[in-house]
Parts: sequence; structure tokens; C-alpha cells
Amino acid sequence: MLVTCRGPLCDRPRPLGGVGEMGAARHLSRMTTRATRRPWRLLGGCAPMGDTTVQFDDRLSAFDYMMFRADMDAHSRTSLMFIETLDAVPDFEALREQIDRASRVVPRLRQRVVAPLLPLAPARWVVDPDFSLGYHLRRVVLPGSGSLRELLDLAEVLHSTPLDPGRPLWEATLVEGLDEPDAKAALLWKLSHTVTDGVGGMLLDQMIHQESRDPSPEPMPPVPVPQDVTPLELTQSAVRGLPQRLVLGSLSRAAGIARRAGSAVTDPRSAVGSAARTIDDLRKLADSAAAEPSPLLRRRGLDHRFSTLDFPLADIRAAAKSHGCSVNDAYLAGIAGAMRIYHERLGVPVDSLNLAMPVNARAGGDSTAGNQWSAITMALPVAEPDVAKRMLAIRKSVLHARSGSSIDPTAILAPVLSWLPQQLLAGTGTGSLGIDVQASNVPGKVTERYIAGCRITRSVPIGPLPGVAMMATMVSFAGRCFVGVNYDTAAFSDSEALEQALAAGFDEVLGGGRGTAAISSTGTKASRMPAAAPASSSTPAPSSTPASSSKPATSRTTARKPAARKAPAAKDGDK
Repeated sequence: MLVTCRGPLCDRPRPLGGVGEMGAARHLSRMTTRATRRPWRLLGGCAPMGDTTVQFDDRLSAFDYMMFRADMDAHSRTSLMFIETLDAVPDFEALREQIDRASRVVPRLRQRVVAPLLPLAPARWVVDPDFSLGYHLRRVVLPGSGSLRELLDLAEVLHSTPLDPGRPLWEATLVEGLDEPDAKAALLWKLSHTVTDGVGGMLLDQMIHQESRDPSPEPMPPVPVPQDVTPLELTQSAVRGLPQRLVLGSLSRAAGIARRAGSAVTDPRSAVGSAARTIDDLRKLADSAAAEPSPLLRRRGLDHRFSTLDFPLADIRAAAKSHGCSVNDAYLAGIAGAMRIYHERLGVPVDSLNLAMPVNARAGGDSTAGNQWSAITMALPVAEPDVAKRMLAIRKSVLHARSGSSIDPTAILAPVLSWLPQQLLAGTGTGSLGIDVQASNVPGKVTERYIAGCRITRSVPIGPLPGVAMMATMVSFAGRCFVGVNYDTAAFSDSEALEQALAAGFDEVLGGGRGTAAISSTGTKASRMPAAAPASSSTPAPSSTPASSSKPATSRTTARKPAARKAPAAKDGDK
């Protein structure tokens, strides 16, 4: 492995010998980890994107640090969750070994955040000297009958608990006791949005999971070198470098002013055009307010509920193509249809809702596994019952939003917002902008994935609720699309009506009532989500449940959320 560090003590790439893969990480500097084919193969056969370099920066951006601090408040937590169901119960020691292997290659899994005492320098990711895999990897038994609804209830409880800010910002929970034909266990991955976004999560997925049930054994990579860095040391380092930064910053600003002044003299047409574009950007930013917030969705609380849908990727592609639209347009049309049906059922029809959607900001070929995204807002047309007209209206709205202002107010304000008092920071989410719904669409893996010898039958993404009423996230996986919905029950007071509306809304888009979408929010075993079809393998796996052939079934779970029972005591080595 090659580590490139840039700073006063290290200015050129060099191989590390005798001190482990992360020896250069002792320096408080920008760090890029380059994984060659051999270290990638150490992950147990999980193939990367050729020789692509996956980068990890050890400095938190102002926006990352803002999200890190927002996690400390229950109203603004940014935790992501991935719910993976498995076709068998994995051997816990094999699972532990695979995650341990991944944590030695992926720096973020062993790094914690250290921030200076004063806002004089960025917070840093440092390798935790007290890293304990036994803390981050848990094991529980699902109470009750082992249904998917009960799994979602457990996931809601785990998602709502805060991550320890003094440790690496992730947890993985093996859930045994699931009793479905195609799922006997589940893995619940929880990590802070500070670690990565959805696209970066897919990059991490390639490093953690495998492409076969029985990969060839590989030697264990070395443990990264711990970094014992304190907030006081970061502050002292920032104070020592403050005079130099002030001088260089002043010189840079003066040079920029002189350059622009010279350009205005030598090329006045270009200067006028630049000023006009800036004014136009400011105008577009001022006009970006979309619609009035829904009167039904104004309240916010602390109780969140999960619901999921899944359907064939080919179906939503065909539906989008038939109207000359994209998969993302069809996905948003399903959400819009669900919102129309829900509002009409409760007797408060609306024409449109405010929707925010993250957009991947990575350039082509960029494989940075952090947060590289910006957000667009738009008025989601929900009143149109005709699917074709609705989808085309959404496509027009999305294109208009993408062509809007190039000014990112979050990037401008984040350096100030990230150091606000906690109570003020908690009110700066997208909900404070009058956003009703947030939606995200992330391309996933085309092929089957495995972990600890078990096939992943579902991969359901759950996004955070940054002050909005509902967050819907779609990931494609092995020929199916999995939609995870996280919603605030104070805003959506009728859970049964919402979950039925979600199924009906996507059913409209996917075939006008063919019942292609199957909702999983059921408290009985009468209705189950169809899973991804199994890949050919030498080891037999349980068969998948076929897709439902009738209208999506749903029922509201009236029982309170059960508490998780612990599995049999782990060995000393698991603690």
C-alpha cells in the first residue's frame, strides 16, 4: 500500500516499511490511501473498480464538522443505516474476521474525530488508539416471530440511539432469529453521514463485501498505527501556524483583487459577463423557494418509522423509457403519487410539495469516499393523477433545478454554522427551509454480494431525517430497486395510510395497478418483500419468495416496539 501525505514533514509519496500501512498518518496532514490490487484482494476477493484509487482525506470540511456536531442533537441526527438480510446465519467468528480485515484496509473504520478547542483549524480524522471491534460489532436475537416488520422495528430503535462521538462513527449489528424463507439473519449497518455520502457508501461496500460465497483465503493486513492526538495539541499546532496563514491569506486575497482589476481593464467584456453571471446566480438563488409547505406535514417529533418497497429494476427502467424520462424521474413520480394519495385520503389535497434532493458532485472517475454532494430543491408536482404527465412535469422541474444557481449557500455558511451553539445548530437542517420531503437515488451493485459466506438477499438504505417529514432513499442491487423510507410520525400521523399510499404511488408508475411494488411494513407473515434472485453457487441457498401477484398488502403494527434480546454470551475475544 502507498500512502501519500502532504505537509511540512512529508512532501513526496513513499512506500512504508516496518511501521504498518498507516505509518505516515502520524503527521497531521492531508492523507490519501492508495490501494493496489494486492491489498484489495486482502479483503477476501472483493474486486475494486480496476486500479481506481479510493481516497480518504484526514481533514473534515466545515460541512462535515457541522454534521458531526449535529449528531449530538436528537432532532438533527445524520445517521445512515443499511439493512441487509442474509440467506443464512453467518458464523460470528467468520463475520468478525471479515469486518476486522476491512477495518485494517479502510481507514475510516478505525478513525475518530478530534477537533481543536478553538475554530483555528479543521477537525481531523485520527486512528483511534483505543479501537475495539467488540464495541462496534454487536449481536442480538430478534424477539417475536422473526418477521421483517419486527426487524424494521428493531432497526428503528438502533437507528435512533446516538453514535459515540469519541469513537469511530459506525456500528454493525448481527440480528439472528429472522424467520423468512429467504432470510434467516440480518446485518444492520449504522454510520454517521460525517463518514460518507450514499455514493461513497457504495465505494465502501466494495471493500467490505465479497463477490462469492467462498472466496480464496488471504493473509490478514497489518493493523493501522494508532494516533494519540488531543484537541489541545491540534489547537496548539493551529496557533503556531496562525501568523503564516494570515500572511499567506492576505497575499492571496490581494493577488486575487489585483488580478480581477487587471482583467477588468484588459478584457472589460469578460469582466462584465462575469458580473452578470454572478447577479443571475443570486437571482436564481432568491427564486429557488419552491412551494408552500404542506399543512399536514408541519409537525416534527422524535419518533420515526421505517417502511420499505422493492421492485424489479427492469420495470422502473421500462416505465421511465416509455415516457422519455430517466429512472430518477420515475422514482420521484412514485413519491409524488404517494403524496397525492395520502393528502387526498386525509382530505387536504395539495398541488405541490417542497422536495430536496442530493446531487453527486464527484467529477468523472473521482472515487473519494467522503461527502461530495450538493443539494437542489424543487416543487414536486403531486396533484397530477396521470402518470405520464406527472413524470414529464417532474423531469422539467428537475432540469430547471439543476440549471439553477451555482452558488451553494451551505458551503458558504458551513464555516460559521459548524461552530454555532448546539441549540442553534440543531435548527439549521433542511426542515428549517420549509422542505417537506427529501429523496435520494444511489446506483448500487449489479451482481450478488456476500458476507461471511452468506448471500445478501436485500439491501435497504435508510437515510436521516434532517428536520424533514420524510426521507426516501433508493438503491439498486442485483436487478432490484430497494426503497427505504424514514418518516416522522408527528408529521405523518396515519402510518397505515402513508404506507398504503407509497405502495399505490409506485404501483401507478410501474404498471398501472399490476401490483409490482410490494410494501414490507406488515406485522404478519402474510405479506413479504420479494428478494433478489439467488446467483449460481456451489453452496445451495434457500429459495426466494416470488414477487406478489396482487395488490400490495400492508397492515399497521399496533404493538409497541420490542426490546432486543441479547444472543448467548460472546467469547472473551469478542469483547
